Amino acid sequence: MSHDHTYLHGEGHAQHVHAARSAEDSAAFLLPHLTADTRLLDVGCGPGTITLDLADRIAQLGGSSSQVTGADSSESAIATALNLATDRGLGTEFFLSDASSLPFEDNSFDIVFASQMLHHVSDPIAALKEFTRVTRPGGLITSREIDYGAMLWYPPTPGLSRWRAVFSVISDLNGNQPNAGRHLPYWFTQAGLSDLTVSSSNWTYGSAEEKQTLASSWSQRTQEENYRELAAQALGESADEAIEQIVDGWNTWAQTPGSLFLMPHVEVIARKA
Repeated sequence: MSHDHTYLHGEGHAQHVHAARSAEDSAAFLLPHLTADTRLLDVGCGPGTITLDLADRIAQLGGSSSQVTGADSSESAIATALNLATDRGLGTEFFLSDASSLPFEDNSFDIVFASQMLHHVSDPIAALKEFTRVTRPGGLITSREIDYGAMLWYPPTPGLSRWRAVFSVISDLNGNQPNAGRHLPYWFTQAGLSDLTVSSSNWTYGSAEEKQTLASSWSQRTQEENYRELAAQALGESADEAIEQIVDGWNTWAQTPGSLFLMPHVEVIARKA
């Protein structure tokens, strides 16, 4: 299978981080739209925790967990999601698939949802058109995307500034958009969708535990082999020195009393004509 994206975050540890996400922290804007009859597809589902939370919510409303489907281009993520579905006793199916070529018929779902995956694909507009194809008329195409350029933190550190700069260069070289949040409404309109509801929400890291978790996550992700290779392509011989500074920056930030990190997200819901 060909893949329509390169994962930039250090995939191994990132999957561990993604496994801690839930529908409440990643899809709260979508929850009021679920009903007992909803057939939902989660594209870029990763290890499936959000997907299965959505399936459980639909089951609680009187539907079935089998009405929810997950799709991802990572074989390891799909394997993890299938095991988790079994552990949770849910009948949700998961498929190995690229976002730009979904293995489903036209008009198959009431809702198509994607959380933080469009900034990984080379052509997000094409992906949204594919989401629209498999959504029934009157159904919803929904996405939540992070915006790296709008992230803010305190106190400032050279390591964190370099972390964002390096990630931005890596993204640019791979044809990806790290500031996807601000682009999201435009991408939807370019995909032919016009009936949009736009909102935003934040992930905030302020407690000692939250800060340590975030710093540890990014320290480990930037030291994984595939991230180092991407950094070397972007920075050449200075890549190792940059990664060392980034790791030190994260650790210094996490250990600073009163430090803060804010991750903004933009959410779009569009109704298919």
